[in-house]
Amino acid sequence: MSAFAKFYFRPAKGEKIHTVVTPQADESCGICGKVTDGQGNTEGALVLLFETRGQETGKLAASVVTDEDGEFAFGPLAAGELYVIKIYKDSMKLRELEISV
Repeated sequence: MSAFAKFYFRPAKGEKIHTVVTPQADESCGICGKVTDGQGNTEGALVLLFETRGQETGKLAASVVTDEDGEFAFGPLAAGELYVIKIYKDSMKLRELEISV
């Protein structure tokens, strides 16, 4: 398995997105990220992880709420799969990302 992953998203003006995909020895992966608003960390954002079916968003695989530093993590995840992450704060969708691990 390659230690590299492809990410397909376009940040909004002034938006910074930091994401880390970490392969494990058992060939599973994890996704760690941080949600910010350009001024600081976004605590309490709802982050949803969806499996995909072809090019369509599939079932909800996991959900977490960002901590006081705006950080979240999912794992272990199957290597070579495509996931969709949707981020919400106060019922407003902030971001949607496709991540291949």
